[in-house]
Amino acid sequence: MAFQFDSHSQKQIPDQMPPQERIGKFSLLVIGAFVLLIVCLFAWHPMATAVRGVLARRNAKEAQEATAAKDWVKAHQAVTLARQRAPEDEEVMLAMVAFLKATGSDPGRLAQQLQRLKLKRPLTAEEELTLGRALISSGKTKDAREVYEKLPLKQSTEHTGLELLSSILSAEGHTKEAAEIEQRAVVMSKAEATPEMQMKAAVSDLGSHYVEVQNQAVKRLWQMAELSTQTGMDAILQLAGSRGLTLPQANRLLEMEEKHPLQAMGARLMVVSALMRLQPEKRAALAETEVRRFTKTKNGRLEDMAYWLMREKFNEQVLKLVPRELAAQSRELYPILVQTLSQAERWEELQDVLKMPRPPVPATLVDLAMAEVLSHVQPDMRESRRILQGTVVNAAQAGDVTTLQVAAALAEKLNFADVSCQAYRAAGMKSAENNASEAALQNLQKSVELALRAKDEETLLDVSRRLHVMSPSSAVFADRFVYLRLVLGVEMEMVDVKALMTANEGKTAGSGTLDRIPPELLLALSAYRMGDREEMAKHLASLPRSESLPPGPRAVAAGLLSLVGRADRAFVMAEKIPGALLLEEEKVFLMRAL
Repeated sequence: MAFQFDSHSQKQIPDQMPPQERIGKFSLLVIGAFVLLIVCLFAWHPMATAVRGVLARRNAKEAQEATAAKDWVKAHQAVTLARQRAPEDEEVMLAMVAFLKATGSDPGRLAQQLQRLKLKRPLTAEEELTLGRALISSGKTKDAREVYEKLPLKQSTEHTGLELLSSILSAEGHTKEAAEIEQRAVVMSKAEATPEMQMKAAVSDLGSHYVEVQNQAVKRLWQMAELSTQTGMDAILQLAGSRGLTLPQANRLLEMEEKHPLQAMGARLMVVSALMRLQPEKRAALAETEVRRFTKTKNGRLEDMAYWLMREKFNEQVLKLVPRELAAQSRELYPILVQTLSQAERWEELQDVLKMPRPPVPATLVDLAMAEVLSHVQPDMRESRRILQGTVVNAAQAGDVTTLQVAAALAEKLNFADVSCQAYRAAGMKSAENNASEAALQNLQKSVELALRAKDEETLLDVSRRLHVMSPSSAVFADRFVYLRLVLGVEMEMVDVKALMTANEGKTAGSGTLDRIPPELLLALSAYRMGDREEMAKHLASLPRSESLPPGPRAVAAGLLSLVGRADRAFVMAEKIPGALLLEEEKVFLMRAL
């Protein structure tokens, strides 16, 4: 019988769960040690860095204290150790900057440290200035200028900022500009440099020949324009008239003026004039806006609005705004109405206004206006000339310089050169009596110009003498006075040209619109008057090219050259000289050369 296995007949063994695996203590220790090792590996660097940072900051503090105590050896050791431990730590960088700044030993490294510090946080104004100075000392002038140009307005216009700019300009080779900026820095550093003094200095600097000086002046004006005082308002008005003003800046000035506690219509209109200058296509619209604003609010004076419109040549608006009857009673509105009618060339209407009884202005001003009117409405100008001559005589007797200058300008405009010459001469003499030397020189020089045009030799010689006496340091006036005496043949015995040449050494080269007379020509002319042809020829041989000579001296030089046998050169020199510009004696010399 074969064996058969019957699974159901066998005793079943119950299923049993396998025992759970257990981790021993040793395994836990191994795993824990491994994890701790990994943690330590990752944490070691930050922990070490933190420890080095703490130690480095301690060294930095020691370096700062040693630097303050001027213990340079200890400071160097401490700052070196601090940099070795944490070169990128901010406090370490500051300690390094303080040490390098105090010792001045390595400006390039100081600049490098400040630039690295700048990557961590913005530098203070003082740190920026230190960076700029360090860059200059290390020869990086371009980088120093970039630092300066990014300085806040306040810092760039104070004496420390100006000193930095002066150093930059000096390093760039602009020594004269640097000297001007340095001088301004000295002024700004003084305790008594009040806003009023700063304003005066800024206005003076606007007239400088150097762009850097002008730019600094403009920056200071913008800074002062923020003041809520009269100086602030003055700065706003000064900026409004500046040539480099932009349209956004003009709009900014208008906002500043509107918020200023001392705002006034006259100031506002000056700023609007700047907007007109920058937007010529909007002139009419801007003017209309201001007229509507004035008419609606009644803020401000009619005289200010009328004067502004007249100055901007909005003649029709003036005539609409100012009633003629009111103007006839106002010392301020009457001249505005007269000027407006003159600008509009409404001569008949202006003549009627001038004929009104009891005008509210001096009779001389009415006479001057009438002289101009009559030059347009009458076929000849005899009456205009008569009025002007009488006005000049009366004003000269009264010592009225203003009227004399107005009369002189009008006479020149109407081509009455002789009347204008006398008016300027009288104004110059009166100004000299009043110790107004600059005004006297300007008026007398203008008189010389008109005397040449009028061929008034007597006045020309007299005024030239006065100019020489008033300004003995001017070689131009001295040359001109000697030249006229030699050409006119008067007072020749008093002329010593060689002594004049010696006296002129070191004197100013020029004055006004007059030109220098070459000493060779004066010496040759003196020799001619003395009859010494040989001496005359010697001086003429060294006469420079004559293209730059004014017509009169050129004609004289040509005539003298023809006398010594240099006819070819004399003709070339003389052929293009207009005879109308010459004195009669100069014409005589010219005819010898042609």
